[in-house]
Amino acid sequence: MVQSAIGIDLGGTNLKGIIIDRDGKGRHLTRMPTGAEKGGTHVMENILSLIDTLIEKEGTTDTILGVGIGTPGFVSEKGIVDGAENLPGWKGTHLYEPVKEKFGLNTIGANDATVAALAEARFGAGRGVRNMVLLTLGTGIGGGIIVDHKLFTGTFGMAAELGHIIVETGGIPCNCGLDGCVERYSSATGHVTLAKKYAEETPAGSDTPFTLFAKNSPEKLSSKTIYDYVEQGDPVALRVHETASEMLGRLIGIICNTLSPDLIILGGGVMKSGKIITDAVARYASQNCWPMIWEKCRLEIARLSEDAGVLGAGAMVFDTFGNK
Repeated sequence: MVQSAIGIDLGGTNLKGIIIDRDGKGRHLTRMPTGAEKGGTHVMENILSLIDTLIEKEGTTDTILGVGIGTPGFVSEKGIVDGAENLPGWKGTHLYEPVKEKFGLNTIGANDATVAALAEARFGAGRGVRNMVLLTLGTGIGGGIIVDHKLFTGTFGMAAELGHIIVETGGIPCNCGLDGCVERYSSATGHVTLAKKYAEETPAGSDTPFTLFAKNSPEKLSSKTIYDYVEQGDPVALRVHETASEMLGRLIGIICNTLSPDLIILGGGVMKSGKIITDAVARYASQNCWPMIWEKCRLEIARLSEDAGVLGAGAMVFDTFGNK
């Protein structure tokens, strides 16, 4: 009998679910609104409804090994969500008991960025790699660590909060309460923060096409629009790019000197700009890492894009319950 797993990816706007086989082949990909504005109880009801839909499409639970859930925040050993401040009422939610009670299925949960790292390790750019780290550059910066082919979550499920490693002492204040976290510079939000700052610092007589755009249409600033101007060689946009890349390079140097991974993978919306970012980040990372370690590490772009969450959630099921 070929075993399968249900993977659920919980986002602030949408829920996504899939059934996958051990090789990552998926079926019945389904999306529905998260309903986060209605509170944690409603979100859990929607997760149960999504699982029900997937089981109905599959036609049986006989081959389903369990359910994996990727979520903002952290998940304790008992399946209780913590640290998900961006989802009102979600903190304190019990993930495992409702699924077990309704469907009789074992459940495992973890941070959504951590889960994406497992997906890249099993089915994407990190396939077959022993030790790797994923950094997702989106609204913030998430992370996931694979050690000896296994997902590393730490003692309390809180490992890989790599976006909150400080890369500049006394730097830009972060929502987490620290100053100088890397996500304040190198995330999509960080790029926009730098763009506004550098545009404001540019005297009117020295404006470039980019600073005029930033001053006149600040609401249209995004990592994409910034890199449109980078590709045109605009000096202020290039300054944003260099600062964001340098800070990310500092982070990667810290990661490499600490873990000596085989591979660092960069994913998330910012990485749609691709090689121009990896080239600059590699340059700065090499300046912040012991050369012997950096020589043995590769830097690549994530391959799984928006499907990483559900695939990684399903992969957790095989890793957790597959040999029991």
